[in-house]
Amino acid sequence: MVTALLLLSSRAVRAQTIVVSGNPAALKITTAVAGSQPASVSDNSTTYTVVTPNPANRTYKITAQLNAPMPTGVSLTASLAAPAGATSVGAVALDLTARDVVTGIPRQTNATRTIAYQLSATVSAGVITSSTRIVTLTVLQFP
Repeated sequence: MVTALLLLSSRAVRAQTIVVSGNPAALKITTAVAGSQPASVSDNSTTYTVVTPNPANRTYKITAQLNAPMPTGVSLTASLAAPAGATSVGAVALDLTARDVVTGIPRQTNATRTIAYQLSATVSAGVITSSTRIVTLTVLQFP
């Protein structure tokens, strides 16, 4: 059984901001069929709101990273829907490195979009005790 509880945080650089709607429910892998990998679980109940300022010729991006590594054999991906004019990178495997999840966010954006998380594990992960990871979303100038 694999369980991960996600706690989200956000921080802003200069006048751009990002706010998350809350924490998703605990992601817990409980289904496995003999001879197969455990079934992944997902959650798309949270949203983020991004606000960018008005300086000319600037675009922004959002990065995501974890506060601690995932256990061996376990992965967590995040996919953020993009505001109008921006591009979602799609499902990104999260780790300790800040990874781009949305790029090309135009100036004067004020949009709320969905965050989708997926927790996956391999048979080699075994039984893991419940643990928590914090996902930090950051808005930066792009490129």
